Amino acid sequence: MVLTLLVMSCLIEPIIALANKSTKKITRHMNRSIKGSEPDTEIRILACVHSMRNVMGTISVLHLSNGTNGSPLSVFAIHLIELSKRSTTTMLIVHDDKNNDEGRYNNQSKNETANIIRAFENLEKTNNAVAVQTMSVISPYATMHVDICSLAEDKSVNLIILPFHKEVKGDGRMGNGNSNCANVNMNVLTNAPCSVAMIVDRGIGSKMFDSQEKFPGNFARQIAMLFIGGPDDREALAYAWRMASHPDVCLTVARFVAGEQAMDLIHDVSVNRERRIDDEHIEDFKDKLMSNIGINYTEMVVHNGEEIIAAIRSLGEDFFDLYIIGRRQGEISPVTEGLSDWGSCPELGAIGDTLVSSNFALHSSVLVVQHYVSTDASHEMADGSSTCSLGVGTKHDVQRYDF
Repeated sequence: MVLTLLVMSCLIEPIIALANKSTKKITRHMNRSIKGSEPDTEIRILACVHSMRNVMGTISVLHLSNGTNGSPLSVFAIHLIELSKRSTTTMLIVHDDKNNDEGRYNNQSKNETANIIRAFENLEKTNNAVAVQTMSVISPYATMHVDICSLAEDKSVNLIILPFHKEVKGDGRMGNGNSNCANVNMNVLTNAPCSVAMIVDRGIGSKMFDSQEKFPGNFARQIAMLFIGGPDDREALAYAWRMASHPDVCLTVARFVAGEQAMDLIHDVSVNRERRIDDEHIEDFKDKLMSNIGINYTEMVVHNGEEIIAAIRSLGEDFFDLYIIGRRQGEISPVTEGLSDWGSCPELGAIGDTLVSSNFALHSSVLVVQHYVSTDASHEMADGSSTCSLGVGTKHDVQRYDF
């Protein structure tokens, strides 16, 4: 009997670990993005906030995500709280009517959490197609991304929404940032089990827009999706298309096509493959435009970073309430030449960093999207969007652009 108990004790742990590993392997093949979702399926979003300052912008993005009876939203709202030095155990608190045990963290965090809960509950009350579950994660910043990614895996979410780590001043310029929050964001982007979107809120959650002045079609929100190409841009396009179904949204999609001089600099088979996939997605998008008066599409030929900024500016200065772009980290394109050399926020990508630091979009919020990066080749083939990795090299004698 003793030997039997000993053998069983030794075998149970590896058997359970193997079973969990097999389950995780199966879930990796499930949908982990907006683009791969069927039109009439539930979208699951993990929305993270550090404080009330992040709440309004995040809720506005969720509102624009357009939950409907056919495709509802399931939102998991997470209040991220730094673990105090006196505590040693990471905690996950699920807030519901039966669980009001919030006494294990300080009163300031408790009051702020209560306000955050009320804000997300109001979102649920105003839209029958949105279900919200609120939680608090109390952990050190160094491992906070682990808790976020674990929750995303456990809830099988399609998208994680993160707040940008810098504060926005009254004039729309970037203020001081929290380096700990920046590290959390970068770690989530690196390890996320699904797509990630980062919101730079410049008033999308608080401004009241005069739709009569901004657009004759009486649309309350003007959104621009800037498309260059690649998996991140395709995911951003899919998210923008979902928002375009919202009755208050007018969407403008601007595709920037590299000119012949720029394309002559590229001799890579993977780039041509990515461009063919981009063309297929754009053609599919244009086929859907016929039945929607709230969507505009334009193409612009550009050769370098200076021309792409001029093209974005020509769309309208401070006209758009929200820019949606792909992060495009690690993808080098001649049309963005020179933009990334002076960037200070790599989590936003070259175009996102440029928009945030520009003078012509001081009152426009920015949503930067990163597509789920799968390490499973079969998942990438099924998703139809292989990752283009061109490498990042050091550039010399690159002109700096002033915006």
